[in-house]
Amino acid sequence: MRRTVGSLLFAAAALGAVGCVANPPAPQKVSVSESVASLGRATLPDDLHGRTVQLTYDSGAGGTLTFAADGRSLTYVAADSGRKTVAPAAIESIGAGSFLVTWADEDSGVVISQVQDYRTGQVTGTWSRRAEGSGPFTIQTRTGSVSLTD
Repeated sequence: MRRTVGSLLFAAAALGAVGCVANPPAPQKVSVSESVASLGRATLPDDLHGRTVQLTYDSGAGGTLTFAADGRSLTYVAADSGRKTVAPAAIESIGAGSFLVTWADEDSGVVISQVQDYRTGQVTGTWSRRAEGSGPFTIQTRTGSVSLTD
């Protein structure tokens, strides 16, 4: 009798396990907003004309860049001091959702060049200036994050 009860329990457990495997639940559907298809080219900017972006640097505060509608100038507002710079800019697309942005802050003599990659949300840039008058240039490198705010 013990063998029969043991065999029945074993058979029931085996059938239960097979039943679970043989009849799995239906796969869950992913909403359109969370699917890979929704992350296509449409979410990446074709250009930065008239756009506003938020920059945050790993080494400290960042700021807000607002590009003119014609793409020929920008306004930078520093997050920590509120200092505002309006300057001519060069914006070059270097791939889908990636741009090389360069401008000069005439007040401080700093030339800023950044690769803004909206696919990864990362920014990498250099700040170059002359140490004194006609002395050699010093270059700082910064990394951080970039995102469209509009």
